Amino acid sequence: MFFKLTARNAYRDLVRNARRICIADIDDSEKSLAFQELYEVLKPKLDETTRSLNDQPAYAKRCEHWNQRDIAVMKPVKNVRNPWLRFKHEFVDALSQDETVHAKRVSTALAWFYHTSHRDDWAV
Repeated sequence: MFFKLTARNAYRDLVRNARRICIADIDDSEKSLAFQELYEVLKPKLDETTRSLNDQPAYAKRCEHWNQRDIAVMKPVKNVRNPWLRFKHEFVDALSQDETVHAKRVSTALAWFYHTSHRDDWAV
């Protein structure tokens, strides 16, 4: 499947292309393969965005005082309220399950994501 990767933000590309796959007229096995291919294409960009989020002291929670960071320790961003990070987590979790439920789990996560209010207010 052709993926539209036009945004500078990899999370926006992930959501847009996951939605395109969900509404496509293909069966669930083809959707499963398309989801796996999408994640493999976007995995380096998603990791890079997460790494840049980790560099921000406001998101990493690894500094005791303002502008004092422990560079030796890289902690992943853990904010369950951020809908972008939560959708990525749900997407990856769905891909680790059996192939028969990939499409259902991703479409459920996508419906939750689009139903979330103020999703564009979060930094990703």
